[in-house]
Amino acid sequence: MTARFGAIPAPTDRFVAGIGFASAASTGEIIALIRACLTELNLHPSQLAAIGTHMRKATSPLLLPVALYFAVPMRLLDDADLSGDVPGVADAVAAMAGPVRLHKRKSDYATCAISDCAPGFSVASFGQPVSANASIAPSTLLTSSAGP
Repeated sequence: MTARFGAIPAPTDRFVAGIGFASAASTGEIIALIRACLTELNLHPSQLAAIGTHMRKATSPLLLPVALYFAVPMRLLDDADLSGDVPGVADAVAAMAGPVRLHKRKSDYATCAISDCAPGFSVASFGQPVSANASIAPSTLLTSSAGP
C-alpha cells in the first residue's frame, strides 16, 4: 500500500529514483521531476531510500543538492552495474533496485523512473556513493588555475 502525502508511510514501502539529466538541467528541475513522479504514484518523499544515476555524472554539482533536498544517499552506477536489457539511464538505474513501478518521465533536461526496493535491497550495495570532493572538483579546478 502506498502512502498519501501527509500520511506516515510504512517503513517497508521504500523506493528508488533513477535519474538521468543533460548538462543544461538544474537542481530545481531534477527535484521538481522527482517530486512529480512521487506524486503520480501517491508516494511521500520520505519513502525514497536512494537516488541513483550513471557514474558519468559523478562530477556534476547537481547531485549533492538533490540528495540533500530529499535527505537520501545519491548512488552512482556504471555500465557493469546496469542491465543492457533496460533502455535509458533512469529506467536502468531504477531497475537495479527492484521492479520499476513508474517508467521514465521527462522534463526539459532530465528523466526519472521510480522502482520498488526489492526484498533484501541495501543502499550500501547499490552502486557507489557520490564523493563531495568529486562534485566540487570542476569549480575548484577553475579557481585554482586563475592565477594571482
